[in-house]
Amino acid sequence: MTGLLGTFLLLLSVSSSGLAWTFFETGGSLDDPTPAYPYPRIVLMGPSGAGKSTLANVLSGCLPNDNSCFETCAGVDSCTQETSINVVTYLGDDAYGSSTLTDTPGFGDSGIEGDGPIITNIIEALKHNLGDANVILLCIDYSQRFGPDLQNMVTELESLFGRSQVWDHVAIEVTKWAFTDAAILNRNRTGVTEESALHDINQKIMEISHLNKSLPGVFIDSFAAFPEEQEDETQQFYFKKYTQELWDLALATPTLQFLSIEDILAELSECRSANDCLTEVLEGRLTQVESDVMKNMAQISNNDNKINQNTRAIDANNANIGSNRGKINSNTNKINLNAGAIDALEIGVGMCAFQNLKTDTGTITYDSTSGTSTDGSTISTSTGKYIVKTPGLYSITFSAYTHGWTDIYLYKYGAMQSDT
Repeated sequence: MTGLLGTFLLLLSVSSSGLAWTFFETGGSLDDPTPAYPYPRIVLMGPSGAGKSTLANVLSGCLPNDNSCFETCAGVDSCTQETSINVVTYLGDDAYGSSTLTDTPGFGDSGIEGDGPIITNIIEALKHNLGDANVILLCIDYSQRFGPDLQNMVTELESLFGRSQVWDHVAIEVTKWAFTDAAILNRNRTGVTEESALHDINQKIMEISHLNKSLPGVFIDSFAAFPEEQEDETQQFYFKKYTQELWDLALATPTLQFLSIEDILAELSECRSANDCLTEVLEGRLTQVESDVMKNMAQISNNDNKINQNTRAIDANNANIGSNRGKINSNTNKINLNAGAIDALEIGVGMCAFQNLKTDTGTITYDSTSGTSTDGSTISTSTGKYIVKTPGLYSITFSAYTHGWTDIYLYKYGAMQSDT
């Protein structure tokens, strides 16, 4: 545990960068029967940009961007440079009463000095000003990669509060988890649920820590507290559900006594050696890596089999393509033959029929016919019927001199054609 030990040796040479806390009640000592910081006490921790201060504002009954409660800013950089302890009315609702919220600086945004000054500030504030708390709320943005900053924070969390006891007091808050219709629809499309996200986070923490059980979690969307979101029943339902679950959890969780820097170093010295302190964690990581490698090898082998199957299928398809090409060539020849036969047919139909005078109604008969027909089509002068021998598209034209109003219709198979 050389790296971790180095971090805490550094703490001894770093002066406290200052503490920030606010009293809304009469102050008193930690041993006072009515403490200055009422219970339940909730400490917000997490990487920079996870939304801790925004959440702290909301839990205090303030708007998400109200810097008069806890300072917030846009982007992933941390606005909170010092640990801030505030006595608040939970959600601004007197039915809950007073509680204590602590907002801590974000891990992973401390420049070349590393997290040493941040850790010093947190230890000083929690140990010497707060003393204990019920819940450490680990704020994680699920859309961000579980990278080195989060991994380091988990390791430092165990060192700060004691690996044997800290996990009994930790809960997960998944930040920036909206419950708008669009956000829910998008998660449904990808198969991501609150249950799967919480399971995923727990698994990742277990891989790099001594955690051996699933941590409880809440999905409080801070932006649901804006006035314009109050009419969205779905958002308000989940906001009330998860803020109530957090309150109930804080009330039910006993207090965790915070360690001083000296306590932390003493606990580290109890390990068999500095490296032994990390042996279990490293072994857990290696076991997981080995498991992942075995899974990947099995998947690679399975993919190889599928590739071989696909290769055989491609070869079979190539053979079928060759066979189809021969059939296509054969059909092309037949089409050419048919085209030649069609061209050889010289069909021409152009016939006219004449009636000099008709003074009554009924079928028009004709006095004479003219024109040519090479396929045997005929017009009967006695019946007025035109008998077609070759199917096709024909143009029929009526022409007459009339006195008054005359209707002329074409009949096909004894049925009048309405469009004539």
